[in-house]
Amino acid sequence: MSDKIKQKICYFGLSDIYQEQNWLEDLARRGLLLTYTGYLIYDFAYGEPTERRYRILPEKRKKIEQEELDIYESCGWTCVRGTHATTVFYTDDQNAPEPFTDVVTEKKYYVKRLFSTLITSIFTAIYILWILRPSTYSFILNPVDFYYQIADQPSPLICLYLVICPLLVLFYLGIIFKYARLIWQFKSGTFKRTYGFKARRYVNMILTNAIIVLMVCLFVYVIFVPDKRVMTSSFKEALAYKDAEFVRFSEFDPSTWDEVHSNMIVRNGNNNIDNPDITYETSYDRNVMMTKMSSEDLSAPSRTYKRDKSGGNLMYHVQLYKAKSAKIAARFMSSNIENQLEGMNFDISKRRIRDMKFKYEGLDYAAYIRASEKDEFAYALGTQMLFLRKGNKYVVVAYQGPIDLKSKVGLFAAKM
Repeated sequence: MSDKIKQKICYFGLSDIYQEQNWLEDLARRGLLLTYTGYLIYDFAYGEPTERRYRILPEKRKKIEQEELDIYESCGWTCVRGTHATTVFYTDDQNAPEPFTDVVTEKKYYVKRLFSTLITSIFTAIYILWILRPSTYSFILNPVDFYYQIADQPSPLICLYLVICPLLVLFYLGIIFKYARLIWQFKSGTFKRTYGFKARRYVNMILTNAIIVLMVCLFVYVIFVPDKRVMTSSFKEALAYKDAEFVRFSEFDPSTWDEVHSNMIVRNGNNNIDNPDITYETSYDRNVMMTKMSSEDLSAPSRTYKRDKSGGNLMYHVQLYKAKSAKIAARFMSSNIENQLEGMNFDISKRRIRDMKFKYEGLDYAAYIRASEKDEFAYALGTQMLFLRKGNKYVVVAYQGPIDLKSKVGLFAAKM
């Protein structure tokens, strides 16, 4: 036998052990003799073509009792070393007895091993669904809507939810079905040992390579078309941020802005620092479904400005979503409105969301809400919200202050 090694990918799983045996025997007849079994790659040495028999046990070698291994070897079967999930034996002795003396013993052995693997696969699939638990029901009930609901999430997370996790679930469900079918065939006595392998190998090869190519493409796409999340960390950076596509607070209420702006910097000893009582941030982001997501957040206590006679705190949040299509923007908006209202402590219902709508010329959608007594916390803060969409642009505004937010619709619409 030559020292030269040839490596081949094994496209067979635990439920394909008989096809794998036939594949290995076919290679042996062509002079490729198995020397090592890896997780996916098998090593073969070049040798003389031979009628070598292979038998595979659905168990890792380290889990098989030494006494059992000794019995196989005493019968003329040599164990191939490796790290694969199965243990492979071979013999060149055509008169060597089979590892199992009868069909009933063989079936019981395989059913026992395969059943433990079946249980493991079921728990793995359940665990994946548990990871996705916040969105599992949405995905199962309406996968199309779920696709649009997560349009504002980071690209890797979108790929995880929409491609990788569903593929893993389908993969494990396929394994569970194959194991359950094989166990049932063993128990019912309908199992027939197969003598072919090519069709199963080609099908597995196509599916495996398709998944690998898909994963690589997704990885390359996420790396080379990355999200570009930028969040300012100081007032200076926030003030320097330029974005003409949404209404800044300096445009929304210039007089109050001048007062707040003049109080943004305070003295701390000999240094000027950002006023800790004021929060002012801007952000920019994008992903595979949104070409742009930008926002401005301002909150200031009443002592930092004087225009609000009620003495309440000031809060202004504007978020622009610029989707890759009007359809994405519309479908995303339908689910995002509810999330936005919940985030601002509104008591929501389908009827209330429907009643928020109003018509405004030039906009595809417009909705306004002011907190009422049933909103409790939001009512105490005097929260108002505005939702606008035109084409692929969707804007959300949340405001706490003396101005009637709805009266400013024209200002926001002019930038859409």
